[in-house]
Amino acid sequence: MKIKYCSLLGLAVIPMVAGCASTPLALSPVGPGPGRPAPSASAGRLQVFSATQQSNPIGDIGPASYSYPHTGYDINDASGQRVEFVANHFSDMDESPDVVKLSAGHYQIVAESSCCGLVTVPVVIENGKTTVVHLDRNWWPPRHTAVDRVVWLPDGEGVGWSGAIATSP
Repeated sequence: MKIKYCSLLGLAVIPMVAGCASTPLALSPVGPGPGRPAPSASAGRLQVFSATQQSNPIGDIGPASYSYPHTGYDINDASGQRVEFVANHFSDMDESPDVVKLSAGHYQIVAESSCCGLVTVPVVIENGKTTVVHLDRNWWPPRHTAVDRVVWLPDGEGVGWSGAIATSP
C-alpha cells in the first residue's frame, strides 16, 4: 500500500518538475554599466559570463588539469527569433567569455546560470558601450549601489546593470 502512494506521489511531482525545467527564468533588462560611450562607435558589445563547465583538456595524460570554460548561449531579437549562437569560449582551456559586437537595440539572451539553470535575460545594447551579463556568481555591484540600478537573480546574486537606468535620459 505504501508503495502505491509513493508511486502516485512521484507521478504527480514529475509534471511539476518538468514544467519548471522547461520554462526559463525571465529577468529584467540588463544594460551597459555607468560610463561614457566610445566616440563614433557604430556598434555595441555584449559579454556574457554564463555558467561554467569543468573541462579536462589534457585527459589521461599526466596530472589532472582542469579548466572551466563558459557555456554557450543564444542571442535572440526582441521578438524571440534566434540571431546568433555564441560558443562563449575559443577552446576547452579558454576561461574568458567571448565579446560579441551587436547593433544597438534590444535582445534576449538565453543562457545557463550557475544558480538558476536556464534563464532569459533581456539586454539593451548601446553604441560604443559594453553590456555585461553575470550568471556565474562572480560579480557584485559596488557598495552603496542603489538596488534599482542592478538586475538580481532570485537568490540575490547580481546579474548586471539595469537596462532601464542605462536607457533613461
